[in-house]
Amino acid sequence: MCMRNSEEGCILQEQQKQLADKVENIDSRLTKVETDVGKMRSETQDGFRQGAETMRAINTSLSNLAHDFGERMNGIDRRLVEEKQKWGDTLRMVVIWSVRVLLAGAALAMGITAWRTLMQ
Repeated sequence: MCMRNSEEGCILQEQQKQLADKVENIDSRLTKVETDVGKMRSETQDGFRQGAETMRAINTSLSNLAHDFGERMNGIDRRLVEEKQKWGDTLRMVVIWSVRVLLAGAALAMGITAWRTLMQ
């Protein structure tokens, strides 16, 4: 039973009560949405921080890998140069001994020819 002067006053009072309930409901829902958005924001910031840390770790790993690769390539280059020097020394010795043998053979041939010429 409504204690207002008119029927319209009772309806208005009931509508105001319903509106107050809805506003209270909207207020609690809005508070919940704000809380959820705050959580999402902090989770996103944490994700970006973790992503940045991961990128730093990847960058460090790549730097280490590049350094290791460079050292290995320098080692391979150094070994190739040493091998080339060894082969060059070997070839040089072969050429020197070949020239010595040829010169010794030529000297022997000259000696035999000179001996035959003088002894005849």
